[in-house]
This record gives sequence, C-alpha cells and structure tokens, in this order.
Amino acid sequence: MKKISKLALPIILSSAFLGTTFISQNSDNNIYAKASQVNLGAGTFTVGKSGDIKPGRYIIKSTNGSGNLTDSTGQINVILGQTVDNDSGQIDSYTTNLKKGDQIQIQGIESTNFAPAGTRTKKTILNAGDWKVGKDLKPGRYIITALQGSGNLTTNDGMINEILGTTSDSETGQVSSVTAHLVKGETLSTNLEQIKLTKK
Repeated sequence: MKKISKLALPIILSSAFLGTTFISQNSDNNIYAKASQVNLGAGTFTVGKSGDIKPGRYIIKSTNGSGNLTDSTGQINVILGQTVDNDSGQIDSYTTNLKKGDQIQIQGIESTNFAPAGTRTKKTILNAGDWKVGKDLKPGRYIITALQGSGNLTTNDGMINEILGTTSDSETGQVSSVTAHLVKGETLSTNLEQIKLTKK
C-alpha cells in the first residue's frame, strides 16, 4: 500500500477525475516531441484537448500564487508555488510526462506555466518530478538522500515507497536515506524539492 506523507494529506483529488480512462505510463514513444509552452489558471485541463495542454514532457511552475497540482493518474500530487517552503512541503517546479487523455487539476494557483522540458540528460541530482532510469539517470545501486524538502519517493514497480527528508522522523515514518538498485525502464518519482543519488 502506498504511503501518504504529511505533505499529501491536504491534497485531495477532485471527483472530476472519477471515470477517467487512465493511460499507461509504460510505453515510450514520440508523443513527447509535441510539448508546447502554455500558461493556465485554476481549473481542470485535458492533455491533447485543443486549447489545453499538448502531450509531452514538461517542467511545470507557478508564475502567480501557490496551491495544489494533481493529475488523473494519481502520479502528480504536489503543493506548487513560486518559492520553496519546506514547512508546508511546497516545491517550485515539477517535471513529468503528460500523455493524451490525462487530466491536470490546478487549485489555488492564479497562473501556471507548462514549459517543454527539452533534451534529457543523465543526472545524479534531481528536482521534484518523474525520472526514467536509462534516460534521466544511469541504472545502478544508489544511496538516495534529500538535499532539500521532505516527501514521497517511489518507483512505478513499488520497489521504493518511502517518506524521505533531510532528517529522520519516527512519528511520520520519514527516513533520511534510501538504498536501492534502480534498473533500466523504472520510473523514480519524487515530490521533494531536490534529491541526490550517490553510486554505492
């Protein structure tokens, strides 16, 4: 069962997503080349619908205000703002793939910018988002630590499911590091502002 961090508790997916057909996150095709910059206000938006968001890989940022950013797949569930706020779990950007048919809900944010993420390079320091092993980071065994913030750290196959932070917290089940073997094709997802992967 997926853990819910203290950060995720105030964020509730809208009933508008009920009945949505979820699109598989496993296929990797050329739809990401269609990403196109767009600014959106509060509301619910469908990926692929004219006037909303084109499919693609995006860096999502608030340009005015702070609030909840969620999606119909349950993958995105963050507090987004113009600045980082470790106390509330607020982050200043989220990087992810958006596929046709996905729905994005923006609550309490006056203006949100969706910018194409551009060329993918392998890194060991990652911001909040969804990162594919083999594309965004090299496969291998890592010690994963938080550089800033606290929140959920998961993989799409369920091998990692932790609340990670810069310090441990026995009351919330938060740990200060996770050791894991990441294999090609896995997706590592984090809603921490920044994490570091150190080869073991």
